[in-house]
Amino acid sequence: MDADLPFISAEDLDAMTPNERLAAFQARIITDPAAIPTEFRERIYESARQLSRKRRNQ
Repeated sequence: MDADLPFISAEDLDAMTPNERLAAFQARIITDPAAIPTEFRERIYESARQLSRKRRNQ
């Protein structure tokens, strides 16, 4: 994901064609965990660990 991509508002999305919306969303999808800021990635991992522990204890 290009960190320089601009924010897209609902108004912007409404003005786009379906193909433009699809391209805008696809350009913002991160598939490499290393591309996510460390602090945010750790919060995601901790949430997953907590959910996993909770599920095991049900």
